[in-house]
Amino acid sequence: MSRDLTDKEKDKIMKCAKELQSSMFRDEDPDVVFHRLRKKYGQHTVTLGMKLLERSIGMDKDVENPISDCINRCMGKLDTKRMKEVGKKTFTVDKFYKLCIDGYQHFMNDDVGRALPIVFLYIDKNRKIGVLPIEVPEGSNSSPMDYLKQIVYQENPDAYCFCGEASMNTKRPDKNDYKYGDIINDPSSKDVVIIQGNTKKGDNNINHVYDLVLNDIGVLEFHEMKDIDSTNMESEKLP
Repeated sequence: MSRDLTDKEKDKIMKCAKELQSSMFRDEDPDVVFHRLRKKYGQHTVTLGMKLLERSIGMDKDVENPISDCINRCMGKLDTKRMKEVGKKTFTVDKFYKLCIDGYQHFMNDDVGRALPIVFLYIDKNRKIGVLPIEVPEGSNSSPMDYLKQIVYQENPDAYCFCGEASMNTKRPDKNDYKYGDIINDPSSKDVVIIQGNTKKGDNNINHVYDLVLNDIGVLEFHEMKDIDSTNMESEKLP
């Protein structure tokens, strides 16, 4: 008879699954990873971690995973030639940022991906770009940015790019007593897309704000708001 897992056991399985995910992203040798994690967590935890990961990335065909399907759908719309350059010597951080921005436009035009915060991860010589959605628990007062440091420090990529939708106040408020979340209900606010990223060395960062414009055929386009001083977007929440 199976028993319910304790919170401690669930946390252990989650940590194991995250390490498995990171190892897959880095193309590490599966045998080396398996032996390392089995020694660290035990056979049972590794098995449960693998099952959890299979469900989260849509490998388990018996479980519907709309987020995983959305990622595959949106990233699959990017130019194949450009995606094949990932991991090659000609692929640069600037090209990585451009792919992230183009990819996020597909997310913003997807029924599931609309407004889904995404952290894109790049590791030099890796042929894949990591795509990690940030799903903030319902009812939480946290913002997606609150999870950014944890993701970047855990994965330790050569570069990351955070893409997310935000509400921006279009006029200066009369009072300085805004509470978190008030701006969303302010009629003077507007939806924008924020793109923020940097390299592990901190020598090539990106800070852009884009206006969302619906074109003639009903597709959302990103129009950079160059009058915004993006240097003011720096935050203690950034890695």
